[in-house]
Amino acid sequence: MYPTSTFSGPHLPLSSLRLLVPPLRLMSASMWQVAQQRNVMQYGKLEEFVTLVTEMVPELLTLKQRVQLILGLRARLVLELCRGVESNSAGYKTIQPHLDRIHSCTTHKGSKDRSVEDSKDNFVELVQTLLEDSTKREHFFQEVFPVQYSTRYDTALQILVWQFFDRLEEMMPVPSFTQTASILNLTPIDLEECQQSFSDPEHLKTLLQHHRNLGHLKKG
Repeated sequence: MYPTSTFSGPHLPLSSLRLLVPPLRLMSASMWQVAQQRNVMQYGKLEEFVTLVTEMVPELLTLKQRVQLILGLRARLVLELCRGVESNSAGYKTIQPHLDRIHSCTTHKGSKDRSVEDSKDNFVELVQTLLEDSTKREHFFQEVFPVQYSTRYDTALQILVWQFFDRLEEMMPVPSFTQTASILNLTPIDLEECQQSFSDPEHLKTLLQHHRNLGHLKKG
């Protein structure tokens, strides 16, 4: 399905990882972990990140992949929220912003996909039914949800998330220190800001010790 990490050893604290990993890659890693762990309550943040990136770089995914991923993540979150809300105005207020988000994220200028519109309309109708009828909601989560939104659904989402981050990483490889220096134009203030990243040497020591233990450094 997708390659596993070749890294091993103890986990590093975030304070040390920030010294090693570029912010965008750290963000990507945290969002990938959300998908891996199926942390549904954080799917909204993941969807927002995917939407932001694909709006700027639409060629990262096909239109079909983009819609499937964005709609799939937000829909899964909405259903999870539907489990716990009451069939009253407060319940509607909890869910409505997410339905608005689904509408805005699946509307593309110059592109009207009938199947996308149908999927969106059917889902909104389903959610309205779940909010209005507690009996139907109980039946849905006992009988329908385990079949239609089971492990297969989560796995399909996970594959799309991996494809997204793999493409993003392909587009934005981490430059070497010499490549970085060639595009860096530091002012004295910038230099001071860079040096502040190492204001606590313990974070750097932890990072260096971790990589020393991995034994990647060739003998001189």
